[in-house]
Amino acid sequence: MDYSKIQYYLLYLFLFILAQSFSVWGQYVTLPFEKLGAWDAFKMAIPFAWLDWLVMPYVIMIGDKYKLVTPTHDIILLIIIQFSLVLLVNHFYLKRDIFRSDYLAFFLILAGFYISFDNSISKILNIPIAKTINNE
Repeated sequence: MDYSKIQYYLLYLFLFILAQSFSVWGQYVTLPFEKLGAWDAFKMAIPFAWLDWLVMPYVIMIGDKYKLVTPTHDIILLIIIQFSLVLLVNHFYLKRDIFRSDYLAFFLILAGFYISFDNSISKILNIPIAKTINNE
């Protein structure tokens, strides 16, 4: 890894987590209110979606401009962060248990991200790696 990019990776990850925190919170904020109408739920949730929509374009721009990740990595990272945040919201806000299968799924997702980022399977099987931003 190019160590001159570390501050960009940190900024990218911080903003990504911030944006997805807004998104996940907006998805879950209305769940405890059983008698909430659709319009009221929309009014409670949409500001969080707007915040996510304001931040995410900058996150993607940072990832593209400094060649930090591929679009596939953006999506996998989105899945990892949202999955983690959903587990946290379920546990702390909705007071639900986290099960062994949740942890297993989390580590399977992490393994998939590592394989995608490192091209591990392609290297093991001697499959040519397509030219991407990671190896330009």
